[in-house]
Amino acid sequence: MEILLGGLSVAIQVSNSYLRYLPFTGKITDEEITKLRRGFLICAVASCTFYSFLFLRYGITAPLYKNILIFGNFQWVIISVWAIRRSIYQHIFVFGMAGIWTLILHNFDAIIIVSIFETEREILFSNAVLYMILFALSLPLSRKFFLKILPPKKFFDEYGKISAFLPFIMTVGVILLWAQEPLIHTWQERFSRFYLPFAFLMFYQHIYKTTEQLQERRRMAQNLRLMQEQLSTLSEYNLLIQENNEKVFVMRHDLRHTFRLLYMMIQEKKFDDAKEYLRKQEKLLGETAVKSFCKQPLINAALSIYVARAKKAGIKINHRINLPVEISTDENDLALLICNLLENALNAASKQAQDKKQISVIVQNFDGQFVLEISNFCKEKIIFDEKNYPYTSQEGHGLGMASLKIFQEKYNAYVDFSQFEDTFKVTMYWQD
Repeated sequence: MEILLGGLSVAIQVSNSYLRYLPFTGKITDEEITKLRRGFLICAVASCTFYSFLFLRYGITAPLYKNILIFGNFQWVIISVWAIRRSIYQHIFVFGMAGIWTLILHNFDAIIIVSIFETEREILFSNAVLYMILFALSLPLSRKFFLKILPPKKFFDEYGKISAFLPFIMTVGVILLWAQEPLIHTWQERFSRFYLPFAFLMFYQHIYKTTEQLQERRRMAQNLRLMQEQLSTLSEYNLLIQENNEKVFVMRHDLRHTFRLLYMMIQEKKFDDAKEYLRKQEKLLGETAVKSFCKQPLINAALSIYVARAKKAGIKINHRINLPVEISTDENDLALLICNLLENALNAASKQAQDKKQISVIVQNFDGQFVLEISNFCKEKIIFDEKNYPYTSQEGHGLGMASLKIFQEKYNAYVDFSQFEDTFKVTMYWQD
C-alpha cells in the first residue's frame, strides 16, 4: 500500500500540473511541449520512487502525506516555468488558481471520506483515490475554466502585478489550517472552507470581465493603428505619384530640346547615337510610370508602395495580380492585410543573401474564390504554435498577425503557414 500511495500522490500532482498547463495551450510551441513532457516524465519517476521510500521508511501518516501533497507541487511548477517561457506573473497567477481548485476538491473529498472510514491508513489511501475520481468527474468543468483563465501579460502590467499573487494569498490560510497535525478537523472547520468556491468564481468572473475590457481596448487600439496605416499608405502613394509627376513635368519641359537633338543627329546621320538617346529617354519615361496592378485604388496603392520599397532595397518581387473590377471583400481590409504581410516579407527578405532576396506575391479571384499567397526566402527556423501560426515571444512583435486574425474571423478565411527548406509561405483562401 505504501508504494501504491506514493504512485497516487504523484498522480494527484500530475493532475494539478495538467490544470496549470491548460491556460497556456493556445500558444505553446512543439518545442515547449517536448520539454514539458520530458521534464514531467523524469519528475514523475523520481517523485514516485522518493515518496514510496518515505512511506516505507516512516509509515503512512497524515503529516507526511500532507507535506508531500503541499511541498511536492513546487518541483512541478519549476518544470512548467522552465519549459513554458511566459511571464512569471502569469505562472504565479495560474499556480494560485489551480491551488484554489485543488483545495475545493480536497474539501469535498475529506467530507466524504471521514464519514465512511475510521483508521488513518484507510482515510489517507481513500483520500488519494477519491480525489482522482473527483478530479476526473470535474474535468469538463475545470477545463472550461482553465482554458480561459489566463489574462494576457499586459493585464498584470496595467492592473498591477500584485493581482497575480491574490489567488495564492487566498489559499495560504486554508493550507496552513489543512497542514496542521489533526487528521480530522471539526465540521465547522471543514464547512468554513466552502467560501473557496465562491471566492474562486468571483475572482474568476472579475478576471474574465477585466480581460474582456482589456481585449476591447486592444481591439480599439488595433483599429486605430490600422487606420493610421491606411492614411500612411495613401500619403506614401501620393508622394510616389507626385515624384513621378515632377519627372514627367521636367521631361515635357525638355521635350523641345529633345526633338532638336534628335533632328540634328538624324541630319548628321548619327543613327546609332539617336537610337541610344531614344533608349535612354524610353528608360527614363518608364521610371516615371506608376504601374497599375488592379482597378481597386487602395489595393493598387499598397502593391505599388511595397514594390517600390522592394526595388529600393534590392529585393526582387515576382507578382501575379488578377482581380475583377468589382469585389465584395472590403478593399480597406484587403489592402491593410497585403501591407502587413508584405511588410513582414520585406523584413525577412532584407536579411537574406543578395541572390536570395526574392518575394512572390499572388492575389487572384476565380469565380468569387479569393487566393492570396506570399512567399519569401527565410533561412531562419520559424516556430509555429499549436494553431500553426508563426510564434515569437519577443515584445513588439505579432501586430501583423493580429490584423490577419481579424481578417480571418471576419471573412471565415482559411489560413496556412508553412516553411519548406528555405522558403516561408502564407496562403489564404476565402469566398468573396
